Order: sequence, then C-alpha cells, then structure tokens
Amino acid sequence: MGGLSDWEARIWLASVVEPGDIRIGRALNDFLPSEIISKPQLHSAGLRDFLSDRKLSDVVATSKAVDADFLTPTHPQWPNGLDLLGELAPLGIWKRGKAPQPALTVSIVGARSCSAYGESVALNIAAELNQLGLGVVSGGAFGIDAAAHRGAVLAEGKTVAVLAGGVDVPYPRANSNLFDRILETGWLVSESPPGQIPLKHRFLIRNRLIAAWSLGTVVVEARIRSGAIATASHANNLGLEVMAIPGPVTAAASTGCHQLIRDGATLVTNASEIIHQLQPHKSLAK
Repeated sequence: MGGLSDWEARIWLASVVEPGDIRIGRALNDFLPSEIISKPQLHSAGLRDFLSDRKLSDVVATSKAVDADFLTPTHPQWPNGLDLLGELAPLGIWKRGKAPQPALTVSIVGARSCSAYGESVALNIAAELNQLGLGVVSGGAFGIDAAAHRGAVLAEGKTVAVLAGGVDVPYPRANSNLFDRILETGWLVSESPPGQIPLKHRFLIRNRLIAAWSLGTVVVEARIRSGAIATASHANNLGLEVMAIPGPVTAAASTGCHQLIRDGATLVTNASEIIHQLQPHKSLAK
C-alpha cells in the first residue's frame, strides 16, 4: 500500500476503523497513516482483511456521491481544538456544507427530553451567540441539541451538527428538515464514513468531538448521568471552559447542571455571560 498520500491513507483508515480507536491514535505517534496500513502488527487481523478488500477509489467515490468532503488536520478549516484530543483525535472528519465556519464556536448540549424552559433557553442563547459572531456546535439530537441548532438557523447564523452516523444518514429522521436548514449556512460532520448508521457507542465517542470543537461547552439541562455531562467532562479534561444553566431546584432535568456548578462549572444565563467567560480562551481559535 505504498505511495498513498496522507489524505488518501487517512480517509481509507477512517472508513474501516471505529471512531476513537486508541490503537490507531497511539500508532500515529510513531508512524505515518500510510505506514500503519502496511504494518499488520498495528491492527487486528479482521481490520487487515478488511483493508485488503477495500478499494480507496470506492471510499472516495462514496464521499463524492453524497457531496461530502473529508478534512484532515492539515486542512485550513480543520478545527484546532480537535488536536487537543491527542491519541483520541479523529483521523479526519467527513463534512457536508459549503459555508465557511467561524473561528469561534460554543458547544451547547443537554437533555433529549427537555422542558419548555430548557428548549427556550437553548434556542435564545444560540441565536444571541450567532448574532454576536459565534457559531454553535451540538449533536443534532432531539431536545436541547435541536433547540440550539434551530436558534442558530433562525438567526441565519452558523451551526455544526456532529453526528453519530454518516453525514448522509439523518438521525433522528424527524430532524431531517432541520439538517437541511443547517446545510444552508453550516455543517453536518462525522468521523464515521457516509452510509454508516448511528450506533450506541458512536454517540458516546462523538461527545469528545463536540467538547473539543469549541472554546467551551454550555450544558442547558441534563441529569447527573447523561451524554451532556460526559461532554462537559471531556471539555473539562481538555482544559476548556465548562458552563451550566441553572434550573428550578425541583427539576430532575437540571440536577446535572446543578452538580456541574457545585463542582466548579461557571453559572451562566445568557450569551453575554458566556462570551465574557470565554475571553481568556480565544487564543485557541484560528
């Protein structure tokens, strides 16, 4: 498999390994992506067999067929924050959407089964952030994620949906119209290749991308054990800002937010407070 460019080797590897494969991440410390492909000892026999049957031209053709670009760390639109993930950084990301993305973004996450209060707060904060020049990143799910994306879309601003399946596989399907709107000014992105369906572990592993993509993560509503809290934990481990919206003390949907605040997350209530909190971190942006 000699002679492959970095881009070719990365798109090929990314099409056959699961997102967040730590074996590949560690191997990249010492070897080029093209060398990893040619060294059987660096991957399992199953992966080796799959690689031998996979044609690079098929991978590229599939991406082109759904109008998806494959970005690698050398691409000018690669989010710098993803490099903070080290050995868990993605080999690359597929993205749909032609609009340039803002250098500064905020991740907004929360419960799928959110309250009307949480939905309203997420929508309004996302719209305000876009009006102030910041993009919004979330996971495209029901509830707080969808509200954050809608707020950005309503402000005719930028938003990025980080998906757990291929960028051509709308999930949840009920959000298909929202995804179409996102593509008008933003991106749909995934580290899984086109055609891949969302799987439970892919939802969990993609949370690290949502956290790393932005200067900080805002949790609007979440229970103590939830994907949103996991995303906040990733952000905290990366040295990024973690913020939380307070809710009624009687609301189960806000117990995770209140725990984050007790543990040191910054209490915020609007876009201005979020921007103020992010001021020291702007040097991370391109």
